[in-house]
Amino acid sequence: MATIQCDLHLHSALSPCADNEMTPGNIVSMAYMNGLDVIAITDHCSTKNCEAAIELAKTVKQEYGRAPLVIPGMELEVAEGFHVVALFPDLKAASEFDDYLTKNRPVISNRVDIFGEQWVYNNNDEPVVQIPNLLSTSSFLTMSQVQDALQSIGAAFFPAHVDKDAYSMVASLGTVPPEWVGRLLELSKRADKNAFLQAHPELSDYYFIVDSDAHQLPDIADPGFSLPINDEMLPNLDIPSFVNALRDFMRW
Repeated sequence: MATIQCDLHLHSALSPCADNEMTPGNIVSMAYMNGLDVIAITDHCSTKNCEAAIELAKTVKQEYGRAPLVIPGMELEVAEGFHVVALFPDLKAASEFDDYLTKNRPVISNRVDIFGEQWVYNNNDEPVVQIPNLLSTSSFLTMSQVQDALQSIGAAFFPAHVDKDAYSMVASLGTVPPEWVGRLLELSKRADKNAFLQAHPELSDYYFIVDSDAHQLPDIADPGFSLPINDEMLPNLDIPSFVNALRDFMRW
């Protein structure tokens, strides 16, 4: 069994709360310098900067011989009021879920002066368009509807930053309900796992990962959390195989 270093919760400049310096190219470059093996672009309610990050990682690999594997992802809010990180097996599935979620969210014009800009980038790391409607809104979808939709397209997913006092499953529901299918939970990077488990001993059998939830370049994980993976997967690790491996952790 080998281990790889991951950061599976990163916001690009498409998220209104992220710095404009969080371009896909800058994220990939910082992840490369931090020695990360796998990262995920998980903007609020959109996957539109995932393709650029994936393509720019190919450029970094051509130039330096190594680059992080970029997983297309998204952070979304379910109707119960907590955030979920979704990771997709390919760009097609990511785009389809983006469309599905957009149809199930309120249409609210973005106030750039309040919430921040929402830039989509091209494969040359150039800003090309701003999304006019605010992305950091809740969906109308329940957690059960989100689970069903994500499972149907082969996505991996987990509740985000369960230790936080806001927008977390534990804060909203008190614990992880039995109808939630996954056994994978995310802690924030400043979480005290022991203290969290003392408060929630019923969650001691879950598998925990720690992500940066970075909105600024210096916040990207260094060196990331270690994820065990089968040795035979490493030489040909790609997006579908990584997402499938993470789905195995969900069932752990």
